Amino acid sequence: MTPSRLPAFVTPALAIAGVWALLTFDPLMHIRARLTAIGAGRADADVTNLYIDPLTQESSRGAHVLQSLRTVEPSWCAATERTRFMLMGNSQTLSIILSPTETRVATPEKTYPDELLDLLHASGASVRGYRLSAPNLGYTEALWYLEYLLSHRCLKPTDLILQANFETFRKTGIRDNMLELLDDPAFLTAAESEAQSQTPYGATMRQAIARYRTRLATTTGAKTPAAEATVTGVSQARGLGGVFETGVRTMLDRSPLFRSRARLKGELVSSLYLTRSHLLNITASSKRSVGAATLSLNVGAFERIGELCRMNGIRLTVFNAPQNPLAPLYQTNDEQEKYHRVIADLGKNYAWRLFDFEDSIPKEMWGVWIDGPDPIHFGRAAHARFAGLLFKAGVIPGGQ
Repeated sequence: MTPSRLPAFVTPALAIAGVWALLTFDPLMHIRARLTAIGAGRADADVTNLYIDPLTQESSRGAHVLQSLRTVEPSWCAATERTRFMLMGNSQTLSIILSPTETRVATPEKTYPDELLDLLHASGASVRGYRLSAPNLGYTEALWYLEYLLSHRCLKPTDLILQANFETFRKTGIRDNMLELLDDPAFLTAAESEAQSQTPYGATMRQAIARYRTRLATTTGAKTPAAEATVTGVSQARGLGGVFETGVRTMLDRSPLFRSRARLKGELVSSLYLTRSHLLNITASSKRSVGAATLSLNVGAFERIGELCRMNGIRLTVFNAPQNPLAPLYQTNDEQEKYHRVIADLGKNYAWRLFDFEDSIPKEMWGVWIDGPDPIHFGRAAHARFAGLLFKAGVIPGGQ
């Protein structure tokens, strides 16, 4: 072997050895443990043994939503309940962060949408419900979800229960994992039509469709319009390289060690988050504001959700979600007042009903995690309490 060829073999060998060592010895787990020990919070507050029911919840947290919706669709096609609702929201709807007085338990734990369904069924209500939520869900993504539901007759709900949250108005874009919905031909047609809108959310959808087509060309070698020219104007290469990479990934996914990379990624993200918290003092409870462009994007998507619900005979119910009184998110009082004006206007013009639960959870029931009080996630008892409040308020029609 000539010296000039040696790097061609040594470099990939070192890369493979490095990845193997990373997956096998998991140094990030130890780094995360050290960083956790620095904080005053508790590392065990994030409940991981959550109750799972594929017929009532999208439990992949937005990672495999197409499979989830295809799983639930047959049962919705056979549904006879008078009320069939979809509840959309962020991670508050699918996470439990224990309060300081709560301890972990061995049994699977339910979040408030699960508890609410239990109360509805115990009351004898003719109701079918499904939680279609994801962490950091933005309203463009909620619109993306709604378009999918409307493109499948059986999944069209009688009621859409939409969470309003200050943090949600700060989110932009459509995440990569949600692009797989475009594999569905009916939804692809609906999304392409919606993307023609000359609005900020229309531009976001066009970018998402372009990313999907580029990814499709990369992984299959197929010719697509986005592979010819993307929104950046840069030509995309096609050929056997992407197909070969996909084949190798499929083969490697058979290995339990390689599949553990998702856990490793989670530990890396947690370590980066803790480093940011300790070094820069930027935590989950840091006050924040909403930029004008981001607000316009989300308001426009919210308005379109309202229009589609009205056009398709869906009752849109909006509820302003609880916030931790010990960790308010608003940068200023003006930000808080503006947010309340925005949701009041949206509720008046587009929603069937609007509920305000922002101050409904007492401070002692909120979660305290690694870096202190959590601004939007609460504990076990609070989930049961909030489900009761939603039930008593009649947020779900016919549920009282």
